[in-house]
Amino acid sequence: MTAQYIVNSAGERVSVTLPIAKYEALLSHIPEDETAYLLREPNGSALLRRIENIRQGRNLVERELLPDED
Repeated sequence: MTAQYIVNSAGERVSVTLPIAKYEALLSHIPEDETAYLLREPNGSALLRRIENIRQGRNLVERELLPDED
């Protein structure tokens, strides 16, 4: 892969250019919908059950928040 970097005046890499084929290959690994990604197993069914429990007011656990650190 041939990547070209764009650097700032301090010589730090701030951006990169990639060949279109590599860019499109990388995009194919990113889920189109974050919600669909989160709902995948093994955690998806547990998440949906917990959402339904909250809607129904079941299995709610109230906890005290930790104090802010100043």
